[in-house]
Amino acid sequence: MQHILNNVSILYPRLNQPYRFDSAENKSVACKWDEDGAGYETNFIMDKDEAVTLGRICKEAWKNAVALNNNWPNKPEKMPAKIVKAEDGSTEYHGKCRIKAKYGSDQTQQPKQVDAKRNPFPSDFRLTTGSKANISVTVVPFFMSKDNNGVSLRIRAVQVTELAQEQVSNNDPFSVVDGYTTDDTFVSAPAPVEDLLEDDEIPF
Repeated sequence: MQHILNNVSILYPRLNQPYRFDSAENKSVACKWDEDGAGYETNFIMDKDEAVTLGRICKEAWKNAVALNNNWPNKPEKMPAKIVKAEDGSTEYHGKCRIKAKYGSDQTQQPKQVDAKRNPFPSDFRLTTGSKANISVTVVPFFMSKDNNGVSLRIRAVQVTELAQEQVSNNDPFSVVDGYTTDDTFVSAPAPVEDLLEDDEIPF
């Protein structure tokens, strides 16, 4: 089941190349596509209406899967979104979408990233936390065991509608001086035309 999450705020995107979680470093690290645990992912914050719509779609997908699999429980153990209390006490609706860098021995296509006009970014484009975007996902019910089942979101493509500036480390030793500046320091050049999906393959 395909779905587009509209106008979400991006958190911790890892889409410019495959990443895996390194338990020794206790963080996600860049890796090759064929390493165990490699994948592309991003978290996001959505508004309440979007969260309600996503919840309804996930429940519908699970119900349809249960109808085809008698051994699946009536309710899933895991869902791709949750309610979080923000620092100011307000309620936020957080979600996560991910896709493995390989299934079996086959390499997965990297999620496409495009701008508001559907112009593609290059494959190494680094999306930033705080950006606004629409995310195309596939809603996938899964059952691994009685305690490991639920609904996940496989990310397919991202449409960036507002790009947040990348946070710069505070240990920059320089002060502001007169000289060269650039109008846009955080948007990469478009990818070559021959590397792009056909228009009808981009879901936006």
